[in-house]
Amino acid sequence: MKIAAISDLHVLPDGSDNELLESIRQRVQEIQPDVFIIAGDISDHLSVLGDSLEALHTSDCTNLYVAGNHDIWFEDAGGPGSLEKYSHSIGGICREKGFIHLPDSPYIQENTAFVGSMGWYDYSFRREELNIPIENYEQKEFRGAVWYDVFKIDWTFTDAEATSLLNEKLEYDLKTLPKHVTQVVHVSHHLPFQELTVYRDKFPWDFHSAFMGANSTGLILEKDMRIILSISGHSHVRNRITRGNITAITVPLGYGRPNIEKIEDFVRDAVAVIEIHDNDVDVSGFATGDICAGLEYVSSRY
Repeated sequence: MKIAAISDLHVLPDGSDNELLESIRQRVQEIQPDVFIIAGDISDHLSVLGDSLEALHTSDCTNLYVAGNHDIWFEDAGGPGSLEKYSHSIGGICREKGFIHLPDSPYIQENTAFVGSMGWYDYSFRREELNIPIENYEQKEFRGAVWYDVFKIDWTFTDAEATSLLNEKLEYDLKTLPKHVTQVVHVSHHLPFQELTVYRDKFPWDFHSAFMGANSTGLILEKDMRIILSISGHSHVRNRITRGNITAITVPLGYGRPNIEKIEDFVRDAVAVIEIHDNDVDVSGFATGDICAGLEYVSSRY
């Protein structure tokens, strides 16, 4: 089985990323995967999310999506809130555009199941030696550094409650897989393993690292011996680790944009290619690090 994967496109709402989207679709078509995965953070605008999924949809393979935290930010002009976006709106858009929203239900191909969750954070990735009070993580602010979810997520759960609820759904999906499933690919936006997080010994980067994921999610994965691969995004730094029999990778693109003449090389690094042979996961050629380093920075935050 061959998989193509990417995340964190952060598509600009003015149409200026159209060529980037087309280049990604062409690259995926060139790879000819069995499954194409996008692990969240296309846009907080549902219209941009829908248009982007339509542009990225690749024929002759299964297209899978998992929402990211930016996707469930509420829109300033009104519309559904964060919980409604995650529970209903995004799944509806995915169905309309030819994608499967994995948090709604797993996808099964022969003996392999793809199980997805946005995941969340409970500050278990925080660096305790920084001695930042837990209240600052709860408020998502410390000495002027702000985690922007505080302004754009309007559900009433605490972060610990959100993590627990999403983990419970993940456990349910794993528990109810058909008996013929012998291997599982986990897809999330937030990170399931702290080792995937990159710390830089500087502020505010290491404060923000507390919002990358939750150790409790990784424990769920490690207990299920069918899981051989975990794909996530969110951190904007691509990483690869091995935990037991699980190969875990992060596949973000990020906020950087290359010059038009370099877009094909950029996209070649951005789209990860994974091959599964029996229980062996091959990610040779996987580009690690920040592939947007040194590029022009763009922001979809409007």
